[in-house]
Amino acid sequence: MDPKTLGAYHTGALLEALSDLHHIHDEPHLFTFVLNRASDVLKAQGGTFFSVRDDVGELYPEASKGVSLALLREIPFKLKNGLAGWCATNRKSIIVENAQGDERFNRAVDVITGVRTRSILCVPVLRKETVLGVVELVNRVDGVFREPDLEFLQYLARQVGVAIENCRLFRETQDLLGYTSSVINSLSGGFISTDLKGVVTRCNHSACRILGIVADDVLGKPLLQALPDYPAFAAILEITQKHQTAAARQEIELQRPNGAKMLVGYTTFLVRGEAQHHGAGILFQDITHLRRPS
Repeated sequence: MDPKTLGAYHTGALLEALSDLHHIHDEPHLFTFVLNRASDVLKAQGGTFFSVRDDVGELYPEASKGVSLALLREIPFKLKNGLAGWCATNRKSIIVENAQGDERFNRAVDVITGVRTRSILCVPVLRKETVLGVVELVNRVDGVFREPDLEFLQYLARQVGVAIENCRLFRETQDLLGYTSSVINSLSGGFISTDLKGVVTRCNHSACRILGIVADDVLGKPLLQALPDYPAFAAILEITQKHQTAAARQEIELQRPNGAKMLVGYTTFLVRGEAQHHGAGILFQDITHLRRPS
């Protein structure tokens, strides 16, 4: 399906929708956006965005327009029943001009919602051969749904499949970052990392305690600006970054701003991904109490 076959109205609306679509990173917002935008463009009285729950053989209403979402969620939408179920099961889009005369139509929904369905437009949301959901629009206010409406919604739904996958990847990434942050902040030792430009990207609670610094004053700054009271300490991490050479179980004596001496044990390391170098880091402890008396 080529969007160039759409008319000027549908093409303009599609491009506008796509420009907003991929800036959305959470699924509930995405479901509501897609349904509202499609309803507005295609002048639908209402509609529903269903997700597919294969494990229970049902469609689940994620967003609705024209009918209470809470009410819809009280209705069991079986994959084997209704036009939306047929659409998901067969992975095919459908236009129905007279819903009441179609044997696939589930009339019980009209009875419960109080809306008399006349025309329906249903499109599956697919991603890599998997049916993720269904967008169903009902009752075009100025007549019935036509082929350009179907093409518009099909192309939008194709991109929605990509957007849903992106939302899930974003959520997984955020969960992983949250997990990583909690682990780093639970370390008894100090942890500071930098990116390839030597800008501080992480500074845990123990680092703040040991060095007497505040994370908000350190993050996002070059090392020497972030740790002006500890230039020698900053230089250690800078050298690791520049020469890409880690150091293990080293010691350095630092002087606090109040003049007190502190012995720090440290290990530096390179931060690497699967294929490239991302920065450097340092793990350290205040080991002043282990200093042997002279």
